Amino acid sequence: GGGGGGKGRSGYRSFVVVKHAKHGFMLLEATKARKGRLFQLPGGHVDADELAAYGEREACRVAAARELVEETGLDMRESMHRLVPVDMEAMGDKGHKLHQSRRRYYRLDINDSDSVEDITTGPGGSFKGRRLATPLSMEDFRLCLSHEHTGFKFERDGAAAAEAVAQHSGGYNKQAVMLIEGLRDV
Repeated sequence: GGGGGGKGRSGYRSFVVVKHAKHGFMLLEATKARKGRLFQLPGGHVDADELAAYGEREACRVAAARELVEETGLDMRESMHRLVPVDMEAMGDKGHKLHQSRRRYYRLDINDSDSVEDITTGPGGSFKGRRLATPLSMEDFRLCLSHEHTGFKFERDGAAAAEAVAQHSGGYNKQAVMLIEGLRDV
């Protein structure tokens, strides 16, 4: 996500692979000047002050929760146990490479009760640019999106979800979804 208040970046990034029990993977839509329309996993940079305060392991999860609520309105900050760390190092060479790239991944299982009912504030307590949205894929579920994202969709198929995020984060997030789902690259 965007930088808050000129905070230094730590070099780590955290991403959340969100999966709805019925609807599948939750993908955020963004429109970029160079790449056009693309889909992303929620996530972003771990701030240097988060790293200093919590140490690597916890800072990455704290950042994941912060980015998730900023980008989707899904607030796990009081239920951090729901953000399940993915052990990329246990997933062979590709997983090791992802780990070395200082990207950290978390799984989050959601269901209808997680649907966002109210517009939540963004960084700095501002409501600016925030809106409730329903998915492009038309399921009955709402998120509170920031100005960063133009929409979201659910994708039931793991390989299709991985392909959808291929343009984001240098292809690393595609690889991450493939590994988490136990899918082989063809």
